[in-house]
Amino acid sequence: MKKSARICVLSFLVLFLAVLSASAQDGERLYMTKFCITCHGQKGISIDPNYPNLAKQNELYLIHQMKDINEKKRANKLTLLMTEHPVVTGISDEEIAAIAAHLTKITPLKSH
Repeated sequence: MKKSARICVLSFLVLFLAVLSASAQDGERLYMTKFCITCHGQKGISIDPNYPNLAKQNELYLIHQMKDINEKKRANKLTLLMTEHPVVTGISDEEIAAIAAHLTKITPLKSH
């Protein structure tokens, strides 16, 4: 491989890793600012047994669940905050993916 091609590939990898790092930070910020912590706790451990723990869940599972709730495919009393709150209903697919990625990587605090 030519030197210029190797530099290009390495530059791409560095940029890709920087984007991944930013996404993880965005996921944590979004988790806090989109009110996920209200029911699911600061570290993904639910504050109430009616709400599921999200820490260490499968990323694709979390994405599908959040999208279904946001699209009102799973509307019940427990999802009312998510289906009716303007901050939550305005969440994008990219934000959902960032939150899910964050949740799969956090180490949950032990519940009391």
